Amino acid sequence: MHTMFDIQPEDTALATPFLTELVHKYQALQEDGTALRRRDAAYALGVSEAELIDAQADELCRIRLDDRFGEQIETFHRLGYLMTLTRNDAAVHERKGSYPKAKINGPMGLVISKERKIDLRIIVGRWRFGFAVAEPVKNGVRYSLQFFDGQGNAVQKIFLQPESDADAYFALVSEFRADDQTAPLALEEAPAAEPRTADADVDAAALAAEWDEITDVHQFMGMLKRHGVSRQQAFRLAGFERAQPFDPAGVTALLEQAAAGGVPIMCFVGNRGNIQIHSGAISRVKTMGPWLNVLDPEFNLHLQMDKVSAAWVVRKPSKDGTITSIELYLENGDTAAQFFGVRTREEDPAWRELAESMLDPERACA
Repeated sequence: MHTMFDIQPEDTALATPFLTELVHKYQALQEDGTALRRRDAAYALGVSEAELIDAQADELCRIRLDDRFGEQIETFHRLGYLMTLTRNDAAVHERKGSYPKAKINGPMGLVISKERKIDLRIIVGRWRFGFAVAEPVKNGVRYSLQFFDGQGNAVQKIFLQPESDADAYFALVSEFRADDQTAPLALEEAPAAEPRTADADVDAAALAAEWDEITDVHQFMGMLKRHGVSRQQAFRLAGFERAQPFDPAGVTALLEQAAAGGVPIMCFVGNRGNIQIHSGAISRVKTMGPWLNVLDPEFNLHLQMDKVSAAWVVRKPSKDGTITSIELYLENGDTAAQFFGVRTREEDPAWRELAESMLDPERACA
């Protein structure tokens, strides 16, 4: 594994006592029988996931990548068939397919395939750290590329599959290998929350009027900024004809009925650095503990429902008619996941009926 990764002796020398201690703490956590994913283990140890991966330079055989993230993303299409993963605190979105050629425009990136398998909206300007990782697993070695924001939170991970082009992967690692493999990561302070206008100070009538003038759903964010409100604040103030809350437990029925009825959906899961989208039918929906899962061959969704504090049916106008979404939120107001109907122009009536069914009296919130 080290030979294939071309790791130099100095690459695996831990730079600080902090990193050495962190590795020992992580190993102790694993040895006490606590089965935690690396992200959760990092939280348990009071560090970021990026710091934990960085500390495991030798054990994981990780290599730091440089900060030419736009250029790196533009080479991902060479990897062939792969799995890309995007997550936040409540949702994990995994999609298999071939990464199409990306379009990078300054701090933003767009990835769209004709087959709609790998579909991403990338905020490249928020990417700070990247690693190539070769991790021992039960059946051999799992190779991946893992990228993090300034606070060390994962924004996107790409995992090679048996069909992937391993030579292209190693060429990418060689091309973008960072010169400095040992200095401590320069983590950044979390950005301050955007100021919001108090409900009492919002002109709700003006907000509702502007909402009704939207001709494209992408205009929605601009409307929120002009009124100084959050998404859920706008939902509360704009009126029930535009947005209505319902019990998040109803999302289980939403996905089960979409699968049973063959209703194709779009599922958006994002974080500060990336939004990942699935478009198409789903088939296998299964609940395991707090997790609501879609477990299809090329698309997996994992929703930790005990972290979803609010769910809404939202209706936005467009030049092609009303666009209906199901939107899930965390306690802190961050978006957990969004669902839409797959459409070419007008919305699928079957999707709209399914989304509106979440407002049945047994599901709707007071």
